[in-house]
Amino acid sequence: MGLCRVYFIIDNRYAKELVEKLISIIRSRFINIGMDKQFSSPVNVCSDKMRRFIEWGLKRGYCVIIIADTEGIKPDEIRERIINEHVKDLRINDPNRVKILLAHPCLETWLAELLNLNVGNAINCKNVKDTIRHRLNMKDYDSYLLPNLIERHLRDRLEVGDVPSFLEKFVNAVRRCCGLT
Repeated sequence: MGLCRVYFIIDNRYAKELVEKLISIIRSRFINIGMDKQFSSPVNVCSDKMRRFIEWGLKRGYCVIIIADTEGIKPDEIRERIINEHVKDLRINDPNRVKILLAHPCLETWLAELLNLNVGNAINCKNVKDTIRHRLNMKDYDSYLLPNLIERHLRDRLEVGDVPSFLEKFVNAVRRCCGLT
């Protein structure tokens, strides 16, 4: 198998560091393949830039994985918006060329899952962050902490053989993107 080329489209500045850490973890445990990965600058799912980023990646032979927060909007609505506004008219023959991973309402939900916190009813990211801050006994929580916190708690979970659902989805998206399924 050759080099897998993945273009990650992200919606915030901490997502790149988080994806780098997740790739490092899954390459040693789940996917043994060389990767050429590129990252977009942060882009909102409603922005016309997203379509341009998708086209850029596809034209250069990358498969595209979009990682975005839902910001409290139903995930199905965000997925439909991305497909209808940015993907549908590109006439992509292979559905594995563009994958969409959504965190509802934000990427902090992934950390909450690792901490076994029930934030399923959270309507905004502030609620999730407050729950995390309280659980970790932190005076303040800021999103720049997210990549290192997820890495630390994910490694602990994987040591006992427990793969969280967000990581399963991430691994599956990368596997499909790389033609490993």
